[in-house]
Amino acid sequence: MTTSEGFLNRRQRYQSIKLSQDFSDEEMARDWTLSDADKKEISKYRKNSRTFIAIQLSALRLYGRFLAEVNSLSPRIVNYLNNQLGLPPSLTVATPDREATLSEYRKNILNYLGFAKYDDEAQSRLQKWLEQQAL
Repeated sequence: MTTSEGFLNRRQRYQSIKLSQDFSDEEMARDWTLSDADKKEISKYRKNSRTFIAIQLSALRLYGRFLAEVNSLSPRIVNYLNNQLGLPPSLTVATPDREATLSEYRKNILNYLGFAKYDDEAQSRLQKWLEQQAL
């Protein structure tokens, strides 16, 4: 795959994810539990942004992309995250008003999770690693 080809096109990348409202406590704990490192990272943000950051961080791990509609997330999940962060229960999630803020949050989350741009150098490293694994 060349760098001009994409895994997902722009429409697919930003297409809403259909989130189930029916899930077990075990699934919620597995998919939405924050590590101590996550909590430390999230604590760097203002309190009114922390739930949003926690949702996006968890969604990126779980789905491989950010959620466009954070307020369509089950209130059980929102309050499970709030509880972990020491925040009060909430029915809605405050979202960034400015596109620049949203972009900065996404960039910070990607960096925190160790995501990097897939370019020719990354492709070369992957190819070398695959060849070593095959041997």
